Amino acid sequence: MSMELLVGLPAGMTTTGGAIAAEARRLGLELSFDEDFSLDDVGGFQPGRLAQMQAGIEIDVSDRAELEDEVELFGSHADGIARVVAFYWGASFVEGAFAYAVAAALVAACKGICFDPQEGELLSLDQAVRGAHALLSEARKQAAD
Repeated sequence: MSMELLVGLPAGMTTTGGAIAAEARRLGLELSFDEDFSLDDVGGFQPGRLAQMQAGIEIDVSDRAELEDEVELFGSHADGIARVVAFYWGASFVEGAFAYAVAAALVAACKGICFDPQEGELLSLDQAVRGAHALLSEARKQAAD
């Protein structure tokens, strides 16, 4: 089973792994991420840690022109989106929590908009943070078993 989460970013917004980790900490998420990571040069698997648990997700960044159909999923926010960051992971709770944590940090740092394709709905920053915490809680339960 593959899961996906999308973050739409306005024109000119970019960030680094260090800034993502710092923003995640500000949101109450203990995230470690490659400080050399850049939205301008990314594609593929990105490892990291969330709350001392090893994690990683696939990250792809595409310009709006490459994903016009996906951009329309953002509804009334679609006009302001220049790029879409897509996060992919398997059925792992810790990977899901990591994806939500990175997505929440991007939303906060870059004025992004988050969309959950599985639920077919936009997520607020608070919903993305809560999603990260909920999945992290499940990951901890799974690790304890």
